[in-house]
Amino acid sequence: MKAIHRSTRDHSIQFFSRLLFLLLVVNTLINLLIGGISRNFIKHQNMLHLEDSIHIYADSLNTELHSVERFMYSTISHNDYLTELNTPLDFTDFHENLKKLRIDFTEFQYQMDSPITFFIETRDIPHFFNASSLQLPYLDYVQLKDHLKTYDKETDKTNQKWQRISLNQHDYLLKSLHYKGKAIYAIISTQDILKPLQKLNIGKKGRLSIDRPNQIHATDSVIQADSNQTHLPFDLYVTVDYGDVFRTNIVLETLLSLVPLIIAVLSTILILYIRQRMIQPMKRLTQRLSQLDAASTKLDVIEDQGILEIDQANHKLNQVLIHMKDLQIRAYHAQLNLKKVELNYLKNQVRPHFYLNMLSMIHSMLQTKDYKEIEELTKVTSNYLRHLFQANQDFNRLADEIQHIRNYLEIQKIRYGDSIHFDLDWDPGLKDAAIPPLLLQTFVENAIKHGFSFQDSFHIQLSIHEEANQHLAISLQDNGPGFSSAILQDLAEKKSLVTEDGHHIGLTNARERLDLLYPDHYTLQFSNGSQGGARIQLSLPYEPYKGDTHEYPTR
Repeated sequence: MKAIHRSTRDHSIQFFSRLLFLLLVVNTLINLLIGGISRNFIKHQNMLHLEDSIHIYADSLNTELHSVERFMYSTISHNDYLTELNTPLDFTDFHENLKKLRIDFTEFQYQMDSPITFFIETRDIPHFFNASSLQLPYLDYVQLKDHLKTYDKETDKTNQKWQRISLNQHDYLLKSLHYKGKAIYAIISTQDILKPLQKLNIGKKGRLSIDRPNQIHATDSVIQADSNQTHLPFDLYVTVDYGDVFRTNIVLETLLSLVPLIIAVLSTILILYIRQRMIQPMKRLTQRLSQLDAASTKLDVIEDQGILEIDQANHKLNQVLIHMKDLQIRAYHAQLNLKKVELNYLKNQVRPHFYLNMLSMIHSMLQTKDYKEIEELTKVTSNYLRHLFQANQDFNRLADEIQHIRNYLEIQKIRYGDSIHFDLDWDPGLKDAAIPPLLLQTFVENAIKHGFSFQDSFHIQLSIHEEANQHLAISLQDNGPGFSSAILQDLAEKKSLVTEDGHHIGLTNARERLDLLYPDHYTLQFSNGSQGGARIQLSLPYEPYKGDTHEYPTR
């Protein structure tokens, strides 16, 4: 047979369900983290694509502006028509040279992607006129002329760069070139420069600007093309409405993010369902199995749980439980009957012991021919024996037991004379309290048997009261020699005092009867008084006597 190796560590199903749930949470967090990283990566790639497009445009524009600058340098240095316009000419030659010059500028203008306007200024022969078709409003043209009137006073250092100017709240870029009394101006609107970028998809709320935007929405992203990198005469700012441009990507990213959450929710619902429908029934089954002991009679029969295997196990367990309950009930009744037999046996042990004493007393009186005392003894003894024969129940009234003690003491007084004194201190309201029959008489008989002496009078004190915890407090004390240390030790250790010949049966008999009637619900203490004498202290649960049906409590 192949050996099956058992794991050194055992875990419950609930442990594995929690472990599965923990793994699910970790997996969900990892998926969300990966989803977040993926979204950021995709967004970064999209923005890089836009940045590349902007830089391509910037390179193209930069090339175009350099072409304009080279054309301007070439024209102002080598164009004869421009040189002649700066000299005195008649009307016909002037217009002929101007026409040819404009043809050169117009041809170059057609080659450009951006609408650029060129102006010519001569200083030796003062002239200012456009060298190409106007690409700006007339009011802006007038303001430009006023602006250029003071422009030649500036140093030529500024001639090397494109200047940004504003004409009637319209932004323009202006390039000026001065050489030997001649000047060429090139001007282009920033809106015309940015027109090619408008082909880029930057969203409905996207904006193109050469100024830094003042307000940026949370869903917007700003791409800045710095002039130091693009070599353009201005910085370029592109505000991208990311939510509009990449709406499809965002929807897809959102769906991808929701997928692990949906899986996590569905998995959680599935785990809870499995836990409720399978793990909980299995847990209840294992709990019932672990409770199959002496207390298993308290277990209830469980209905079907909806799982075939568990229901089959529960059915078998229910059958076992019902069978165990039946066996326990039978064993309980058998034990109950046995204890009743034992109790009756213990009670009956008292009677032969007393019978022998009575017969011995009557025999002694007959020898002395004391017929009057024999008559009185016979009367008292008949009452005493009548009580003995009626004491077949587990309990008797306290008042009847006290009267029985009085009858017993009357018998002892007839036997020993007036040397025996009995003091009773009790609450008559306790007369109907239930007490085991012959129990108190056993203690009194033991006191007389081991404490009485003809030399001294013998006093017995019996006290019966109700305690606050609904217990009867019974105390019996005499003035005899008391218990020996050996007897006290045996009584404390609950050892039997019965000898092989049947003596000293009373106290042992009383304790065994109390164990049967009040298991763990009574206290019995034996001691000697401070002034001598034996002392017995007994505490019993207080119960009213219920007549012939009163039996000891079911345990």
